[in-house]
Amino acid sequence: LELRDPNGLAVLAMIMCLTPGTAWGELSFDRSTLLIHVFDLIDEEQFVKNVKQRYERPLLEIFQ
Repeated sequence: LELRDPNGLAVLAMIMCLTPGTAWGELSFDRSTLLIHVFDLIDEEQFVKNVKQRYERPLLEIFQ
């Protein structure tokens, strides 16, 4: 993750937990990785790319 603001990270974690197909999320201790349990993952690389573009990028603009 590029996002480092604690509030932005909390929002990202909440958004991911509410995204259809995900069950839970956990932020790593160093705040560099969001661990997400995803059901029926087809393309991991594309999923990561989508999360970064759709969710993390706008939060970066807001919180940093």
